[in-house]
Amino acid sequence: MPNLLKFSKRARSPDQERSKAAISIAIPTVKSPGLTAGVLKGVWVVTVLVWPILKWVISFDCALQLVRMIYHWETPRVYAGWDFLLHFAALTALTCFVSLYKPKGI
Repeated sequence: MPNLLKFSKRARSPDQERSKAAISIAIPTVKSPGLTAGVLKGVWVVTVLVWPILKWVISFDCALQLVRMIYHWETPRVYAGWDFLLHFAALTALTCFVSLYKPKGI
């Protein structure tokens, strides 16, 4: 077991105690979350509230885009595959936004 040296505490004058107490008091600052955080929080709340209906609407739209993509598979200058991927990416992004993201303060 190591030998520990205990140092004695030096007596402080009352002036030192008062100055130390004055320094240790910190003024709390309140940071506003900013415009972007507020807008993002509002969009998240609205999306979560309409999500049960919005999920079905966008899923039905993706199903229609899938059928359209299959129908127009060999048609030149019709980019139905990219349209389907765009709609499916939007559905995936909204699902991740609603299920994984939660803003601070809620």
